[in-house]
Amino acid sequence: MQLTSMTYQIEEYQRVVEDLVQAVEGLSPDLLKARPGPGKWSIHEVVVHCLDSDLISIERMKRIVAMEEPALLACDESAFIHRLLPHQQSIAESLLMLRLARRQWARTLAELSDEQLDRVGIHNEDGPMTVREMVPRYTQHLEHHIGFIHRKRERLKSVYEQFADRAAKS
Repeated sequence: MQLTSMTYQIEEYQRVVEDLVQAVEGLSPDLLKARPGPGKWSIHEVVVHCLDSDLISIERMKRIVAMEEPALLACDESAFIHRLLPHQQSIAESLLMLRLARRQWARTLAELSDEQLDRVGIHNEDGPMTVREMVPRYTQHLEHHIGFIHRKRERLKSVYEQFADRAAKS
């Protein structure tokens, strides 16, 4: 059986969450909350941002399907991280919510007609967008942050190894 492009996109939309779970697996709470530099987000903050972004994106897609050319407002992701206390949120629950939200929405996506997938919402910064365009966009959004997490892990690992070496020599 050959998968349609949209069927494949929906499967990837769900699957990439597991890559995110694996990217943070095994990290201590200290490493999850460590910032690799001034003004940089911790891995914990990145995961919470991914959930925030997904909840917003799902709401946007629902509005596109249900309404006539709805306005889609941009979000200040930095304000969310700096003002909404992400370190008070559970990373395990954030990952679970992300997994469940995508799984639940994917069920709806799989049943939408081509006409519904091609309905348009108007983003105040990015202009017109369809549900069909948004699904791979949010898969790529998680992939981008997974890469970011892997790079952060490497930087943090090298910093901790340097401290361990100095401590061992002392």
